[in-house]
Amino acid sequence: MDGHDSPSFKSGKYTAIISDLHLCEAEPIHPKFPLWKKFKTKQFFFDDIFTSFLQEIEGKAKGEKVELILNGDIFDFDSVLRLPEQPNFRISRLEKKRGLFPRSEKSSYKIKVILEDHALFVKSLSEFIRRGNRVVFVIGNHDLELHFPEVQQEIRHALDLTEEQQCLVRFVEWFYISNEDTLIEHGNQYDPYCLCEDPINPYVRGYNYISLKLPFGNLACRY
Repeated sequence: MDGHDSPSFKSGKYTAIISDLHLCEAEPIHPKFPLWKKFKTKQFFFDDIFTSFLQEIEGKAKGEKVELILNGDIFDFDSVLRLPEQPNFRISRLEKKRGLFPRSEKSSYKIKVILEDHALFVKSLSEFIRRGNRVVFVIGNHDLELHFPEVQQEIRHALDLTEEQQCLVRFVEWFYISNEDTLIEHGNQYDPYCLCEDPINPYVRGYNYISLKLPFGNLACRY
């Protein structure tokens, strides 16, 4: 857990669940191949639809506070290929072709890229929380890099919340039990290609770094 605990998370009258938004960086239009990765271009961003979704669930709650479960793969770290112009870390030849490895400083860069390119998503989610609603991020297989506290902090920073409002946001490693009676999880642990051997502690220690052990499905998408 993220260390922020609030009694209000133990019960909730209204819960909304959404998953697999797979937000990533905006792909520039290729001058010679305009259809190349077109699904990643801003033309197909649905931040405005997400904003309408938040308004819809609040309207249905009729003034009651809403618990929003962002149930995994909200962000797609594996699809982020952008590299920093002046990196403060080493970038390998393979990373230049397939994206940065899942290490805290590199994952922090990737989430900043995603959040900057999805400013409306961030703004809408921030306003949703400021109105007293709470948000739970359940980690999936493609946003496994949310395990890094530094990445979570980048999200909190982008949301620009007060200390009191920060308590309305939680990150959970594997599953969440809503209202003390409903189990919610992303589901990748039931897929042999996408499961984590240890979904609570998926870290791998290298010679002078700590990385994440990505599932096979992530590597297949990346490579």
